[in-house]
Amino acid sequence: MRRSVSRVSASKFGPLAACAALVTGAALELRVAADLFDTDEPLAFDLAAPFQTVFRQREAGEREEQDAVLTYRAAGTDAAVNVPLQIRVRGRSRAAMCDFPPLRLDFPKAETVGTEFEGQNRLKLVTHCERTESYDTYLRLEYLIYRAQALVTPYSLRARLVEAHYVDNSRDQDVATRPGILLEDEGRFGDRHDMTMFEEMRVDRSRYDAEQIAIFDVFQYLIGNTDWSAIDGPGEEQCCHNVTPYVRADGTMIPVAYDFDSAGLVDAPHALPNERLPIRDVRQRLYRGQCRAADELAPIFARFVEQRSAILALFAEQPGLDADDAERAREYIEDFYAVLADDKRRERAFFDVCDN
Repeated sequence: MRRSVSRVSASKFGPLAACAALVTGAALELRVAADLFDTDEPLAFDLAAPFQTVFRQREAGEREEQDAVLTYRAAGTDAAVNVPLQIRVRGRSRAAMCDFPPLRLDFPKAETVGTEFEGQNRLKLVTHCERTESYDTYLRLEYLIYRAQALVTPYSLRARLVEAHYVDNSRDQDVATRPGILLEDEGRFGDRHDMTMFEEMRVDRSRYDAEQIAIFDVFQYLIGNTDWSAIDGPGEEQCCHNVTPYVRADGTMIPVAYDFDSAGLVDAPHALPNERLPIRDVRQRLYRGQCRAADELAPIFARFVEQRSAILALFAEQPGLDADDAERAREYIEDFYAVLADDKRRERAFFDVCDN
């Protein structure tokens, strides 16, 4: 059955919209997208939860789920839709350093029927991290990286930009209203592509699909990202680092990249290259991919060249992205294409320096 809804007349949700009275009588028919990620339109919602408890647990190294309510306005109406869920802090580095850590949203499937979240179970919410508005820019740039990745490979987690109004319902207090990114659940992604997640400690790189690992390597170079490993995880943790390997039915593996906040294209203040790498700034590109012959990479380069206009257009059209920040991002991308177009620069970037 469909979720009951309540009507609100204000242009923004109030802090306690999640507690609005439910409509009785004839149910209001909601216009629900076929899938949460079928549109690039940002989704505005309230997220009411005991955030003081959530953040205190993070500081104590605990990650217990807390009851929450997500409220959004049904498309084309002024009806507020309330979806109960549970939330907790997730992640490693950002969870430790961010003022406002990333969150995991767990939806009971029965409660999502007839809502924007129908069929969803567990979603990652990438948050703004810090109080300063510059972090809104970094987040929007990271969102566009997911969209750019989807242009060069079908093996990209789906992402949707949101405008989240966070309310601490234990204190009846506004926390923040900031942009965020909802990311497709990794298990759902695997189901969508008929693949299973790799659950061992280390990947034999030769098991990766040759075309897809080459696209992965070149894409990481495009965005100036060195904060990843497609082979193993940090310390004794399960493989891998900012990469989820998936296994096809035939045993071939696919690398799926995520978490791009340390990329040069984003250029967040906290992003620093590993001290073992021969670069001193994340804006310096370094190819960390497999050594390949020129004829092996030629069709991969051609795929990126084919998508050049579409990738650049993403950074020209994103609402909320300052014109200067958008231009800086486009210049960084154009430099990647300048490398591809110059024989000497291409040789130095991909063949003289590579990871054996």
